[in-house]
Amino acid sequence: MPEILRIVARLNVGGPARHVLRLDEPLRRRGWSTLLVTGRPGPGEGDLSDEARAAGLQLHVLPELGREVAPLRDARTLLALRALVRERRPAIVHTHTAKAGVLGRLAARSGSPRPALVHTFHGHVLSGYFGAASSQLWRRTERALARRTDALIAVAPQVRDELVELHGVGRREQYRIVPPGFDAARVRPEPRAGAALRAELGVAREDVLVGCVGRLAPIKDVDALLAAFGRARAACPRLRLLVIGDGPEAARLAPALAAPGVSRRPPQRALNDVYGALDLLALSSRAEGCPQVVAEALSAGVPVLSTAVGGVPWLVRDGVNGRLVPAGDAEALAAALAELARDAALRARLAAGARATDLAAHEPEAVAQALAGLYAELLARPALEKASAAAQTRAACSSSS
Repeated sequence: MPEILRIVARLNVGGPARHVLRLDEPLRRRGWSTLLVTGRPGPGEGDLSDEARAAGLQLHVLPELGREVAPLRDARTLLALRALVRERRPAIVHTHTAKAGVLGRLAARSGSPRPALVHTFHGHVLSGYFGAASSQLWRRTERALARRTDALIAVAPQVRDELVELHGVGRREQYRIVPPGFDAARVRPEPRAGAALRAELGVAREDVLVGCVGRLAPIKDVDALLAAFGRARAACPRLRLLVIGDGPEAARLAPALAAPGVSRRPPQRALNDVYGALDLLALSSRAEGCPQVVAEALSAGVPVLSTAVGGVPWLVRDGVNGRLVPAGDAEALAAALAELARDAALRARLAAGARATDLAAHEPEAVAQALAGLYAELLARPALEKASAAAQTRAACSSSS
């Protein structure tokens, strides 16, 4: 069977990592062999490697493949990736996340015959992450790589539009919209467990519990949420906040996360009790792709209050299944929190809208089917038929030895 070499910078507790893990088994059932190449997560990021191995994934760990740019380590990683591509001769190299996307695509071009190249933008780092000079360098790099990539995937139409129209990365016809898959069983609300969690946190039935689930990283702008929560709670004392996550901002945010009305828990594999307890999910990011946590909340019937960034408006319809506010506007976020805390009928209406949201395209089987169709289409292109034939020959030799 044709092999896909999938490359992601690290298996931290984050959306892209969960996405690549979740799709391995349904891709294998569709006849694709996969090898996942990954680095090591940074401190406080969590590590899904054991979960991946337990699920039967083939892992190839390159310890120096990580998120941070480090020229010497990156050069060694590039050489290691080139050697792996030449050894495995995959039919397809599919990269995820910015750093892995650069090194993986550069390495894949050394393959003979060259594999098909696919890159998924789970978001992008072209604005909001770095200074002007670094952002411009990233833009130039992504533009050059896009010209040499057979297919680009964006997790939401808004992400594609930003990349093409604002940053000049690729052509619209290169892109497919394939949302990240999410695990509905992981977040299916359990009312009894939710009630127990509320009791553990000291949250009364009449209190309004808001959840923040995700990495504590600068781009998530948890400061804005905490500031907005403080203002809203001054007007609505029954408001409570539960933050679930870890990350590079955890130590700095620790005092604010210990403020009255705020509780914090570490990341956890299953969130059934959390979604059984929450009245609202809040997201205050300055930039996003198509956050899995939003799809998870809506599938659990929990309305979402979020900044209108990236692909969030693709899922959250203001006044239907949640509320949207401008990024960086703590006053608007505080006003929306206060309104939702005071208006139980509004929360109930938005919760009904959340339960009615069509998330079929986000189910892992649908995502895997979309990817398998794209892979087959790429390998049918004349320029890539040799790679497909070589990969199938190698697979046949391996199975007979």
